[in-house]
Amino acid sequence: MNRNKINYGVLVTGANSDIGFEVCKKYLDSGHEVIGLYHKYSNYLDELILKYGENIKIYSVNLSHSDQLSEFISNHKSSLSKVNVFIHLAAMRKCVEYDNLTAKDLIDHFATNVVSSVMLTQFLSRVMRNNSWGRFVIGSSIGVKFGGSPVTYAYSLSKHASEFFPNSYREWAKDNVFINAIRIGVTNTAPVKALGKKKNKSRADLIPMKRFADPDEIANEIYHLGSINNTFITGQVITVAGGE
Repeated sequence: MNRNKINYGVLVTGANSDIGFEVCKKYLDSGHEVIGLYHKYSNYLDELILKYGENIKIYSVNLSHSDQLSEFISNHKSSLSKVNVFIHLAAMRKCVEYDNLTAKDLIDHFATNVVSSVMLTQFLSRVMRNNSWGRFVIGSSIGVKFGGSPVTYAYSLSKHASEFFPNSYREWAKDNVFINAIRIGVTNTAPVKALGKKKNKSRADLIPMKRFADPDEIANEIYHLGSINNTFITGQVITVAGGE
């Protein structure tokens, strides 16, 4: 199957985020149809709809509620049967001191950051194998490398779990279905900018490149892994964090 001449479907969770927006644009600009999932609406979604029209469809799904995800899959099986690229960028990141963590905090993080990824990957892996081509890119965090911060244990723990691929990915490779995770470094997103110049400078000083990533730089790497340009990479966790 010549994928160079086929417009495949793309599912992006966290489409309302800075990085999600850039990822959606890259696929849409390449002529592919995108399904974007979001929890909190943002102006980015208005921009995508205005520019790309029917080539993007967006849906509100709270991924911390597994019943909403199950309902979405059940109601959109026809559209999802055309998806050959899945980019998981949705993330819950609540700042809670370790000593104050509750079971609900952990469950909520795992539901959004891990369970939703597994459920969608499980469903779409069958679709992709039937189509003899597919790409998964799971968004992780550089925080996994360092154990997170004093207030992001639940987030970092769940992101670490999201890097645990099913052993069956080895079988998928025979059908040209690849799965990889990307550990995303500190990026110039709205939440990061809100921390202020002083905190951002001290954090950037810890990065060998002495700066944060721009959202489109992260999107470039995601797009590469989740496209026909990736012909031989699967089962890997790749760090894009300016040398950290």
